[in-house]
Amino acid sequence: MTDPSATGPIADPGLLDSEVEAPVSRLADFHILRRLGSHDGISSSLAERRGDFGFVKRVTLKVADESFQEGLDIALRLSDEARLGMRLSHPNLLQTLDLGRDDGRFFLVREWVDGIGLRALMHRTWQAGRALPTAAVLRVGIHVCRVLGYLHGLRQPPWAPGGIVHRGVAPSNVLLSWSGELRLANLFMARAAGRAETAGARRAATHVIPSYAAPETGVGATAGPAADIYSLGVVLYECLGGADSLGGEPGSDWTRIRDDASLQERLEALDVSENLREVLVRATAARPEHRYRAAGAMRDELRRILEEEHRSDGEDELRGAIAAVASR
Repeated sequence: MTDPSATGPIADPGLLDSEVEAPVSRLADFHILRRLGSHDGISSSLAERRGDFGFVKRVTLKVADESFQEGLDIALRLSDEARLGMRLSHPNLLQTLDLGRDDGRFFLVREWVDGIGLRALMHRTWQAGRALPTAAVLRVGIHVCRVLGYLHGLRQPPWAPGGIVHRGVAPSNVLLSWSGELRLANLFMARAAGRAETAGARRAATHVIPSYAAPETGVGATAGPAADIYSLGVVLYECLGGADSLGGEPGSDWTRIRDDASLQERLEALDVSENLREVLVRATAARPEHRYRAAGAMRDELRRILEEEHRSDGEDELRGAIAAVASR
């Protein structure tokens, strides 16, 4: 049997306490409303959790396709994500609600955001022949910086002595409610900063979305907070640059193609203010030490640009962009 301590930085014995033990929940407690997709042995659905006295709550349900015995790696990935998520709390971070096992299969319950993903928002906006307002993009960047600052700044030994690196900052993992609230989703690739790569961390690295991953990210490589800043820089560049800013089909993160050789040249040609261009160029520098040292510093720059150049907090512009595609 695989040694659980070798599956990743989150699955260490110090986390296996009563706070994160699997509660007595069963899959029968959930009514599937819509299948969202399946990837690498895990199926995701929009579901309703039903309880006594008419209690109903919409959630995202992730279920291992195989039993614990048949798919140990999948079960451990789900439990790692749940253990991490249930210890974190931030208004811009998607909440983990539950972890359970039913008939040998692990399942994870997450907050459901009634709205749209940033990937879908971009795609539908471009299909309609429009561009995302710069103020709306800046607001997205500010809020993602806020949650990254929270993750990177965690100091909770032994499980997170040097913070958490998300490693999955990409449009599909940025969720927006219809009223414009933002949640950063998908902690399954996250790892503790400053800890040695393990078998689980290396497996997670194979799921990093290539077009948004920092150059230093990869199997066997150590990715620090600067890797998340790089990913956010690419996301903001794509939002502002339109469908042709990256290669490939614009309908999925996985079909987008980034050309590192031309990225900085494309940034220099981007039709934005010089101040904003400088932020994006710095965030996407090839070497980590040339990027922002902290997400908070990048947030402050984006906020200053938003206030000085747009005289706005970006809320109305983001809500307007979401409303424009809501009926499509």
